[in-house]
Amino acid sequence: MNYLSATSIHNGHRFLSDDTVIAVNEKGQILDLLTQKEVDPTQVKHYEGILCPGFINAHCHLELSHLLHKIPEHTGLVNFALGIMKTRNDFTTDDIKGFAHEADKTMAENGIVAVGDICNTDHTLAVKQQSAIYYHSFIELISLNPARAGQVMEDGRKLKASFEAHKLAATLVPHAPYSVSYDLMQQIAGEGKMTSIHNQECKAESDFFMNKTGDFLKLYETIGLTLDFFEPTHKSSLQSYLPFLSKAEHVLLVHNTLTNHDDIRFAEESKQTLYWCLCPNANLYIEKNLPDIQSLYESKIPICLGTDSLASNHGLSIVSEINTISHHYPKMPLESIIGWATHNGALALGIGDRFGTLEKGKNPGINLLMKHDAGYSVQKVF
Repeated sequence: MNYLSATSIHNGHRFLSDDTVIAVNEKGQILDLLTQKEVDPTQVKHYEGILCPGFINAHCHLELSHLLHKIPEHTGLVNFALGIMKTRNDFTTDDIKGFAHEADKTMAENGIVAVGDICNTDHTLAVKQQSAIYYHSFIELISLNPARAGQVMEDGRKLKASFEAHKLAATLVPHAPYSVSYDLMQQIAGEGKMTSIHNQECKAESDFFMNKTGDFLKLYETIGLTLDFFEPTHKSSLQSYLPFLSKAEHVLLVHNTLTNHDDIRFAEESKQTLYWCLCPNANLYIEKNLPDIQSLYESKIPICLGTDSLASNHGLSIVSEINTISHHYPKMPLESIIGWATHNGALALGIGDRFGTLEKGKNPGINLLMKHDAGYSVQKVF
């Protein structure tokens, strides 16, 4: 039995009273939340800082870990995507798996207990089998050409089955509105209750849906895709595609860099359960821009946090994402941001019964946040 106290304790929802003591066993299971009067003070280990549940990384691309520092910063999404296409296969499968293993290990050391991970291949399957982290693999499908929807679905189902055969949770998801036809979106949404999609990452996405103009035309020309089948909607991408995901009850909207007030109102009127998933360090890396986090925070839709990939970030660290948000939005309550990184992330991945809060009977991981001049660092306690 271990008794833990701290300068502050955040249970995933809110800060608890200053006299709270966590009773936890050697395996990290929460046995009780007590007050100091109920515990022999000589048995309590006190920490300077904030104790909170383990972090949830709701959006990651583990299989791109080999691309750390390989793609230049601040080139914009189209050039970034072209860079990924040109370099991601310049490594052996063993190299890719090795880098993924190291990234997984680092995430665990930095207090991440669960990850929503985008997959285009089975390269991370063995890593996830052996990991201390819980993974939900989002099998990402891509095809803007509606004629290919059936084949892409068939390939996606095979990849999903390979993860499930090893008892790893997996779901088919669309990559992005600019890379998935409406027909394919509808088929994906009918496959499961939960989905995830890269949402409104850059101005080029808006230009494409509004007027069929902008930098995405360069991307499609480069990959040899003709766009005779695509008609602009003269609406934002979110307002164009979200109705086609209506069969998915639970949707993670990832990035949201260009999401505006009209989009927020449109999303709030959806009958689905939506989450804004923020990856601020990746937004700065690629577009040198951030979402309107204040407006997203004030909406009725909860926020969770992700890291994106090592192709678009200098690390896979949720505490680094917390620091970036706090730096650019200094008035944003830390109490809320910690909730995004813990409880909301667990709900977004459908694992709120296991992770995200300090509650009796759970084994959610316990992190210590320590304040420094430059922000917070994290130490994994359990």
